[in-house]
Amino acid sequence: MSGRGFKARLLSALAAAPLLIQSAGAAPFQNAKVRRIIDGRQVYINKQQAKVNQTASRGQEISTGSSRTELLFDQRAIGFLGQNSLITLGEECFRLKSGRVLVNGPQSSCLGSKVLGVRGTTYVLSSTEGGGYELAVLTGTATVGDPTATSEGAEAKNILASYPSLSPVVGLGSSAWGSNAGGTTLGQAAGLVLGDLSFFTPILQQNGSSLLYSYSTGSSNFDGFWGASSELGYSWYDPNNQSSSTLLVGYDGWQIPGCFHSQIAVGGQIERNRWQFSANGGIPSDNCQDSLGFAIARVGIPVASLGERSIHLSLSPYVLHGLGNQYGGGRVGLNVPVGNALELMAYGQYDELLDTVVGGQITYRFATAGRFVRDPNLPTPGQRSPLPWQNQSFKTGQPMQIALGQRAGSLAVSDVSSPLISQAGDTVIQAGEEATFNAQGDLLSKRSLSRDRYAALVASNLSGQNLLPESHAIAATYKKLYGSTNQALLSVTGVNWLIAAQTPFPRLRADNNLVIPEDKLPKPVVVQQRTYTYVCRDPAGTGGIIYKPGVPDTSTATRYTTTNPSSTPECTSPFTEAEIL
Repeated sequence: MSGRGFKARLLSALAAAPLLIQSAGAAPFQNAKVRRIIDGRQVYINKQQAKVNQTASRGQEISTGSSRTELLFDQRAIGFLGQNSLITLGEECFRLKSGRVLVNGPQSSCLGSKVLGVRGTTYVLSSTEGGGYELAVLTGTATVGDPTATSEGAEAKNILASYPSLSPVVGLGSSAWGSNAGGTTLGQAAGLVLGDLSFFTPILQQNGSSLLYSYSTGSSNFDGFWGASSELGYSWYDPNNQSSSTLLVGYDGWQIPGCFHSQIAVGGQIERNRWQFSANGGIPSDNCQDSLGFAIARVGIPVASLGERSIHLSLSPYVLHGLGNQYGGGRVGLNVPVGNALELMAYGQYDELLDTVVGGQITYRFATAGRFVRDPNLPTPGQRSPLPWQNQSFKTGQPMQIALGQRAGSLAVSDVSSPLISQAGDTVIQAGEEATFNAQGDLLSKRSLSRDRYAALVASNLSGQNLLPESHAIAATYKKLYGSTNQALLSVTGVNWLIAAQTPFPRLRADNNLVIPEDKLPKPVVVQQRTYTYVCRDPAGTGGIIYKPGVPDTSTATRYTTTNPSSTPECTSPFTEAEIL
């Protein structure tokens, strides 16, 4: 062996030594599973076409053509591999050879002789033409430096268990409606003011993108009118077009003087870019004469944005079925959310049966868990304290690092529960920053992400993909960094879906449902009974006395009445025949 060859091999061994040291303390990399393929089927493992749920192991490579794929790294991180991209799987990290990959979770990447280490972070890593790298951090903190041993106590969590979930919600409010269906001044013929109580209960939530729930309400005017409703619904998020869909089936029952009403309710809604398209109907299940069946379609138009929510103008044509006929009509409504807790609703409608109806509702809702969305990827109230003995940063089992002389006004975004310890000379990139590295992993430049750049990175990497565990945290980080929301970003990160999933389906419930007005009900048929007048006569006519009580003609005979000509009880012997006058 030549001296030059020996030196080359020695240098290679020395360069790999830090990686071997790191593997002694860190959990070894096992595999990457293909969870989803979009935009075609051009995803490959070692140049062989891959299938969903197929696994690539250490030493293998995963590549794409015009397709994109979702990867699961050892249950600890999720990756979105972009088009025309290639990664190789190593002992402790993957290496990006070309293209781009987004990673959510503690999955390290090798940049030349350096290692990109993260904790609870979402980052985008891209290759450059010269063999270098561009790194953008969307949430958390990343450190690029020489490989060092990591703490054995740092145990990676199951990334699939860290999706946000919705909390149970209790609602209090009041609703009212008035109608001039009786033909008098609006509100005088019919009207009702009710107190409302509601319960939203998530039953089953999966991967932050599907929800089975129940929603129940009760209402009363405390004077003979009361009602209750209950519905079971299923909502889901479609990553292909960032839409939210809901299907439900429910039961409504309400008591009004004279009859207890009940109906089976069914409905469905799809929402995209805050435009809402829904349809629902009610099928009477009682024997009340004034019951109405109905079918209604609704288009909710977002007319003004209020941050994460919008004011909606709704247009709703409908058909009523009652009295053996159909009646067409239309309704116009306005929904105004005030923050996440308070909502105002008003509507007006007209049809030939009910005439003009106006109504409204005010609802205050609060989450039993303190927040509507429970996100383990965002700081809890206890973690927001700047004091380490209050946020439990002394109890992590990790070494402590204290920075002195930090520039005032800088923003540190980190996961307190599992801090990332950087060594001297390491490059730290925080959320909202991007950096460029050469092929050896040395830092070339670092800068802040602009508002548009951040949003573009999110849109290009998340569009068409399933929601990430940190999708909600990405939207929250954007708002924290730039002070406002971005409508496209709220859609692609599933924030709009989370809001839609916990918002009650837009329909009238229980005794807010209307019935046929009393003056429109069929009038009872009064049968007029005919009365017959008769006298009793003697068929023999002995002595000229023919009629009762013994007179010769009808003018002086006793008259009797009956409603049945065949029943003449007054005609007794000898006056046994009845003669109808």
